[in-house]
Amino acid sequence: MKKFDFFYIDPQSYSNLSIYDYNLLSHFDKQNLLYLHSKKYDYKSIEGWNEKPVFIYNSIAGQHLKALSYVWSYIRIFFLIALYKPKVVHMQWFKLPGFDHLFVKLTKKLFGTQYVFTAHNVLPHNTGNRHAGIYRKLYHAVNRIIVHTPATVKEIVSKFDIPENKITVIPHGILQPDIDEQLYRQSVGTWNRKYDTKGKIVFSSLGEQSRYKGIDLLAEVWAQTPELRDNDNLLLLIVGKQVNIDLSALSACNNVIMENSRISNEEFYYLLKHTDVYVLPYRNISQSGALLTALSTRTPFAATNVGGLCDPLKVAPVGWEISGTTFKDIQQQLVNISMSPEKIRAIKNSHDDWEKINDYYAWKHISHATMTLYQSMCDKG
Repeated sequence: MKKFDFFYIDPQSYSNLSIYDYNLLSHFDKQNLLYLHSKKYDYKSIEGWNEKPVFIYNSIAGQHLKALSYVWSYIRIFFLIALYKPKVVHMQWFKLPGFDHLFVKLTKKLFGTQYVFTAHNVLPHNTGNRHAGIYRKLYHAVNRIIVHTPATVKEIVSKFDIPENKITVIPHGILQPDIDEQLYRQSVGTWNRKYDTKGKIVFSSLGEQSRYKGIDLLAEVWAQTPELRDNDNLLLLIVGKQVNIDLSALSACNNVIMENSRISNEEFYYLLKHTDVYVLPYRNISQSGALLTALSTRTPFAATNVGGLCDPLKVAPVGWEISGTTFKDIQQQLVNISMSPEKIRAIKNSHDDWEKINDYYAWKHISHATMTLYQSMCDKG
């Protein structure tokens, strides 16, 4: 019987998360690892990998049926753990944290399984502290925790009383969107007419627009700041599905294009390529997939200093830090940037700085660090 020392479990392995999985695992020795993923996996081919599509809950309507499906998937995984007895199981997300906690505790007791959890976010988005109690139990139950930024280490240590030596910082790699090249080429003319960015300094926020991302603050700042609102040389793009957020303050602004709908990877990529400054005025975050996608197109960014958003600026000066999350903080920095077109061009054209970013966030380094963590757990185990 084939033996697997490592299981890698991602219930949400589609969209950006399938890109994450593929890039991380493609640099591993996959003969010793079993990848357990969603049937909605939608990135590059994993044919030839040791893998099983075990999760279907995300294709089912109704919360109760979703939960039952999720539990059934983990019953299957329980028997796989019993069969192969992996030394390390790496989990990416907890979708039913109370159940997940029981699963981790049971398999540790029965099989001596060691667990790694990647805390992409300290707590689930838009849930406040509702899940803090169960996440405290989960963080204590797993053997090791991976986070993407030093700021997240401090937050988990202080919030959940976790020993710092239990947490390993491994950056999140750059995300390259999965693009249909033919569709992209066919659509460029339409998008050129639709957005008309020529000759403008383009600020943008793309993808899902939510309050925790601070997009309502961005809207208020732009609408109430004459230097931004009345400058015909500027253009603000807010394109993506708006979720429980009111952006009506921008309705009277002539230099704003707003579209409340989900956008394709191709259109997202086009807009990034035509953006001069990607704006990330987050109130709270650990790390942002949108930022890591923007880095792939060498797009300068302006971000609030929360979580790890400004970590790339410690590697190379490829954007601007917004010192706080208030109206005044965001306003001051956006006005400053809008008056510095030569600085924007210098950042976009700084080949050496972008190469430093590419090297620091290279997946080969991230994969090596992850496998080194697995091996260290095996050695101690």
